[in-house]
Amino acid sequence: MKTNYKKHFAFKCALVGVIMITTIANTFAQVAKDNLRPAAIGKQGMVASANPLASLAGQKMLANGGNAIDAIVAAAASLNAVEPYMSGTAGVGYMLFYSAKDDKVRSLVFGGWVPKSFKSQSLKGEAKAADGAGHGAIETVGPRIVAIPGNLAGWNRALEDYGTMSLKEVFAPTIEYLENGIPITEFDEAMWKGTVERVKPHKESVAILFKDGENPYEIGDIFTNKPLARTMNRIADEGIEVFYQGDIAQQIAAAFKKDGGFITVEDLAMVPGRVQWTEPISIDYRGYKVYNNPPPGMGIQQLQTLKIMEGFDVNAMGHNSTEYLAHLMEAIYFSRIDTDKYIGDPDYVDVPVDMLLSDSYLDGQRKKVVERVKNRKIAHKSDFTEAELELLGNLKDKMDPKYQYATTSLSAMDQWGNAVVIIQTHGGGFGSGYVAGKTGLIFNSAIDWMEKTPGLANSVEPWKAVGWCVGGMMQFHKDGKPEMVVGSPGSFGILQSVPQVAMNYVDFGMNIQDAISAPRFRWKDELGSVPAKEIIIETRVDNEVLKSLRQMGYLLDTSLGDWSMTVGGAQGVSVDRKTGWIMGGADPRRNGYAVGW
Repeated sequence: MKTNYKKHFAFKCALVGVIMITTIANTFAQVAKDNLRPAAIGKQGMVASANPLASLAGQKMLANGGNAIDAIVAAAASLNAVEPYMSGTAGVGYMLFYSAKDDKVRSLVFGGWVPKSFKSQSLKGEAKAADGAGHGAIETVGPRIVAIPGNLAGWNRALEDYGTMSLKEVFAPTIEYLENGIPITEFDEAMWKGTVERVKPHKESVAILFKDGENPYEIGDIFTNKPLARTMNRIADEGIEVFYQGDIAQQIAAAFKKDGGFITVEDLAMVPGRVQWTEPISIDYRGYKVYNNPPPGMGIQQLQTLKIMEGFDVNAMGHNSTEYLAHLMEAIYFSRIDTDKYIGDPDYVDVPVDMLLSDSYLDGQRKKVVERVKNRKIAHKSDFTEAELELLGNLKDKMDPKYQYATTSLSAMDQWGNAVVIIQTHGGGFGSGYVAGKTGLIFNSAIDWMEKTPGLANSVEPWKAVGWCVGGMMQFHKDGKPEMVVGSPGSFGILQSVPQVAMNYVDFGMNIQDAISAPRFRWKDELGSVPAKEIIIETRVDNEVLKSLRQMGYLLDTSLGDWSMTVGGAQGVSVDRKTGWIMGGADPRRNGYAVGW
């Protein structure tokens, strides 16, 4: 009876956290008028992820005595089942973790590497996916585009060094979901239908990812991946060595060899040794110490954006005013040029981090922003006609699919003060679309995010780490302790969405949920499109502001309406140090849900 009560209690505690506790509402700041949901509240712990079942998986660890690392690994692994198109065991990612015991922020890079035998010329004539579910320069599907996966090694490293539970314990919800199935939501259905072309060429993929081996899953269906449940069971029992060196590694390598891919057992075996904690990069911003991942992650762009904006009185400008948005758009515009030019694997290229974050350099960038905004006002002083403005607001009859698919983010805090945020990805919808043999493992398409042209910072080279926008996530600390952590998917929009959410929280006093739900924008700045020319923006921004921005010459794509996943799917957690209450926010643009207790 005692054991059953504990399980019942843990389950109820995990669910109760999604209810707003009105008696402490004054602890937190404004509520957005157009928000679709309240923030989640808890004192013992919080998990915010892209799916309620993933958040519940993490919260079960907290309710059973685990810490934030146990929780976030459980949630991250469960995405194999509940968000298989975005990430999984054969995907890649980054982690930014504050250890309360060590009183230190650490970065963990498991973002994927180019196979040793990779040959870029082999991709000539390779089939391309017309669905736009990749975002990079190559846009190929299949085993040849797969980077050596790091997610499993990253999860395991975090658990071994800072967790309290075993792989078997934290993988239990994942295995249950994979074996018994999860219900397909409207969002899931859209992802499946949008990525059919990536899956169709591969027999093993079709058998698992198409209902009855024929059609994409639809809302109300139950999705299972029993082969992956068996694989995860073996990893839970035998450890990650079976995946990176043992029998599963042999199966993976054999499948890639048969199907023309490059990954070998030698490639897989090197991963655990490469996944090591490293020092984050940081800035000071309005009384906060802000941490981010170092290169090959591109999070430096987010820090640059904040430092440029710190020089402006954004409160006087007003939230999402013309003046505010114009300055922020230009700050992001110039910072993105830097990531495109400089960021790659620091073992292969010299990344001038100190210069890019120096006061003198960013002062110069800030002056460029001021000058560019000023020139726009002068150059476009005469009014556009209403017909011309209407034309500018409808640049495309149909949104470019390249901006529709991406990645996932999840955040967690616990009662002991540990705070962690992960961004992980398959690289696009179902990644490469390739499942290796009978393993059930869906493999990433991370090499698609590198440059084909030799000699660039992020050019493809054997065993080189992928330069990643997914490295962009932030922790905001005050008085030496974390107050807010946040990350987002969204391709290169990650580097734009997270600063907007952060500034909503820090500069405009929104609680974490309202900061996430507030309207956002992003430049269309995928690989090969830098500097960008057009901006996607949600139409919840005041219409007069949209009109003013167009009169300044900004090409605004408002075709996606009030809410769009193309501007990201942020998940974040904050804590009020005075009361101890933890607040979680999750993005209504996707299946996001925060769960606390």
